[in-house]
Amino acid sequence: MVRYNDSKVVGVIDLGSNSVRMNIVQINPDGTTELLTQEKEMVQLGEGAFLDNELKQDVMQRTVEVLKTYADICREYKIDDCLAVATSVVRDARNAKEFLAELAEKTGLVFESISGVEEARLIYKGVSQDFEVSEILRLFVDIGGGSTEFIVGDSYVHRELDSVKIGCVRMADQFMQDKHGVISEDEYRSMQKYVRLQASHALGRMSSYVLQEMVVSSGTVQFLSRLAHAFEEDNFFEDNFLSYTSLCKAARMLCSKTEDERKAIMGMHPKRANIIIPAAAILQTVMEELGFSGCIVSGSGLREGLLRAYVEKKFPHVKIQNSSLIQENSVFKLAKAVKFEEQHARHVAYLAVRLFDSAKNAGLHALSEKDRQLLYFAGILHDVGISIAFTCHDEHGYYIVKNYAGLLGFTDEAQKELALLVGSHRMRENVLLGGEQNIRQERKNELAVLASFLKIAESLDRSHDQLAEDVYFEQADGGGAGLCVISSVPECVEQAKLSEGLPLLRGTLSWLNNFTWKNKLQ
Repeated sequence: MVRYNDSKVVGVIDLGSNSVRMNIVQINPDGTTELLTQEKEMVQLGEGAFLDNELKQDVMQRTVEVLKTYADICREYKIDDCLAVATSVVRDARNAKEFLAELAEKTGLVFESISGVEEARLIYKGVSQDFEVSEILRLFVDIGGGSTEFIVGDSYVHRELDSVKIGCVRMADQFMQDKHGVISEDEYRSMQKYVRLQASHALGRMSSYVLQEMVVSSGTVQFLSRLAHAFEEDNFFEDNFLSYTSLCKAARMLCSKTEDERKAIMGMHPKRANIIIPAAAILQTVMEELGFSGCIVSGSGLREGLLRAYVEKKFPHVKIQNSSLIQENSVFKLAKAVKFEEQHARHVAYLAVRLFDSAKNAGLHALSEKDRQLLYFAGILHDVGISIAFTCHDEHGYYIVKNYAGLLGFTDEAQKELALLVGSHRMRENVLLGGEQNIRQERKNELAVLASFLKIAESLDRSHDQLAEDVYFEQADGGGAGLCVISSVPECVEQAKLSEGLPLLRGTLSWLNNFTWKNKLQ
């Protein structure tokens, strides 16, 4: 990880009623961000807590153990700040103060219990940045474990903020605690009746606006959306839209199964098998009450809002809207949609950026920070073409990225350049780049340099085992530079494969003099 003098690394932790999530993010001086690692664990802190407003001892203990691990990760990344918040179940529990004190003592992490309205405000900040700047009024809904947040806003400001005590864990405690068999239509309607009653005032206020779109966030809804898509012939590039019809079909299918049968559904986390039905009931009821025929499903939420608020405070000169935050969210949305190999993709992106930075520090190129970010995104997406076929997956990846409608924050030109880099990541001639007629030759030469960095990074992790731990250019005697690779395993297939490709690389990197594989243990 390359750190600039004025950059900051922050940990962002969201302790919810269902899951605890953490992002470690580097914020560069220009306000651009890089997601360094991401963690999630379904601790279900709210399990059994909503019936008597008290956190259970065994649940608190398993949450503490998870957060000990998160604290170790924060120390490993040498974070500058930790943004840690607790939501619905903690703000409602009688023993919350004692629990947060125990967390601070045993992990060193200090959590702030935020109000429902503050949670809604931060969710708005996080989710609204997924969209192009406009005055379109949207309804933002975040279905959590203990509460559901409702927000009305455009790209500039929120008009309404509300938090209602209806959440999928809270409702599972109330309606499904002893339900291990199928859920009848009457039982499902009882859940919907409860949602209507509890949310009546909030939904009444929301209905007074002319709302053009509904945007829903939460991990449970994302999984519910994937299930619902099995009931319709969705185009690949519209996988973030969930129709009301498909939602109802998915809800009926889930209710018709026993708890064990739901757990057996491919991709279903065992702890999600019961809470997914209340989540469907909440979402279906809101759609019915406000007349929506479908919703956009967002992968952003509270953590992204916390980060945005932090950047706005610490980097006031940076214009957040339409920044790299939007681009990064949409890049990872595409990568996850094709089920990318995340560890390999992140490592290739890391190595490529290391090459970019070390070459720039040595005065070997003058490419911009935007080029650096483009290279990082290309590293994340370089293997997306495998979702079609491994053979010619670089060309398939080029087609997917070039035509993907969900890459927000990119101009048409930038998206085409990103696609060309993805299509040029293998150790062979840049046929796609060379054949592009609508890019000037000077820019083609710059993209060829970026492609060479990506080729080296990919060649260093062909085994997908992260054997090459670091890579950089260093100035050589007599001019030019040499390529240095750091590893604890100096003799491996990556060394041979990279050596084979050096003649091709020197065609673009004329200053590349030699290649050295250094043993990290020496």
